[in-house]
Amino acid sequence: MPEPENAAVCNQDERDRQLKELALHRVELEKQNEELRLARAEVEAGLQKYYDLYDFAPVGYCTVDRSGKVRESNLAGALLLGVDRSRLLGWNIGDFVTEASRRWLPHFLERTLSGATKTTGELQVPDGDEGERHLYLEGSSFEAASGESLCRIAMMDVTDSRQTSAELEHYRYHLEEIVQQRTSQLEEANFLLREQAENLASIYQALDSVGLIVFNLEERDARIDIFSAGAEKLFGYRQDKAIGQSIILIYPPEDRAVIADQVKRLRQGQAMQSFDMTLMRQSGTRFPAVVSIHPFARHEGQFIKAVGAFRDISELMLVQDQLQAMNDDLELRVKKRTAELYESNVALKVLLNKREEDKLILSEQVLSHTAKLVDPFLDRLMKSGLTEQQQVLVEILRTNIEELTSPFAGNFSAKLTRLTPAEIQVANLVKLGKRTKEIAEIMHLSAGTISIHRKNIRRKLDLTHQKTNLQTMLSTNSW
Repeated sequence: MPEPENAAVCNQDERDRQLKELALHRVELEKQNEELRLARAEVEAGLQKYYDLYDFAPVGYCTVDRSGKVRESNLAGALLLGVDRSRLLGWNIGDFVTEASRRWLPHFLERTLSGATKTTGELQVPDGDEGERHLYLEGSSFEAASGESLCRIAMMDVTDSRQTSAELEHYRYHLEEIVQQRTSQLEEANFLLREQAENLASIYQALDSVGLIVFNLEERDARIDIFSAGAEKLFGYRQDKAIGQSIILIYPPEDRAVIADQVKRLRQGQAMQSFDMTLMRQSGTRFPAVVSIHPFARHEGQFIKAVGAFRDISELMLVQDQLQAMNDDLELRVKKRTAELYESNVALKVLLNKREEDKLILSEQVLSHTAKLVDPFLDRLMKSGLTEQQQVLVEILRTNIEELTSPFAGNFSAKLTRLTPAEIQVANLVKLGKRTKEIAEIMHLSAGTISIHRKNIRRKLDLTHQKTNLQTMLSTNSW
């Protein structure tokens, strides 16, 4: 054991050493505390900066859980959803979107929370006046400190871009219509050009019988510049021999004096339309032709070129002569036939007159025989003790016979041809002055049936809307 004095000295030194170490630890702790305070201040400043960036970011951010309940949101997110942030937190994000987007939103959250990659989509938010705003979404999932899976959504307003896209789509569609219309016009123009080319080719082939000559118009003459194959065939000259020659090459000598006047008129722009003239071939033979010459290529107020079409009409003249001969022969035949028809007409008139005479004789004979052979027996029948009804029937028989033999019976019978046999009997009895009841007793029919017959008679004789008495009309000569 050390001595007490030495032990006290040792304890004092130990205490001094420990105090010195405690002082050093204190200094180190204060230094570490200062560093921690500075680090905390720096972290708080960074966190505040993050919150400022988060709150005032132009892009909307919000954090939602699996059910769509909003846990966090910045100002832009609340603004895009059209609600204050204080009202947004704790509410379901589907409460602030359209009905169609509300049905789509759970699928978006499910895809986002079940996958490791970002998901994108688009939803619509009501914007007053029955309008909508389009929001583009990007979602990603993360795990909170509590272990819950949450979804962080970034939102951007793409309404303007959608409108621009719609306008661009409209312009694109309009442009496609213009392009399609222009393509159709070009195809139609191309078709017309092909058709014109085919027509020109057909015309060129058809012009084998027509001579085409292009002239250079000079002061008092015209020189051949183009001499077609049809012109070679028509006039007998080869192209190399005809080109450069004067137009007098195809004119007979007696007609060459008119060339100067014709050239003058052509230079002034006066066309020579389809006129007949005599032309001359290389062999010296003359032939009738129809000629059309048109000036073109105007220079300094006058035309310097002309194109002429020349066609041989010898065969046409021959056909015209034949047609004239046929026409003369036809006129002769017509005159002869007219004379024959005149004679036939005279004979027919004679026959018609004879027929009228025979008709008159026959009428007189019928009346005479009726008076001699029928009327006496009717008189004897009336005196033979007939009943009243039988006498009425005999009187009707006598009246009908008189109608048949009367000169005016034709008109009455013509009207009666439209009536049925029963209606004819009723009409005759009405004409004799019989009433409906009397006619019913005579014909053994009901009074209603007779009334129907009387209405039908008036209708068929065009008396329905007239107040004229039926008996009176039937008794007149016109019926």
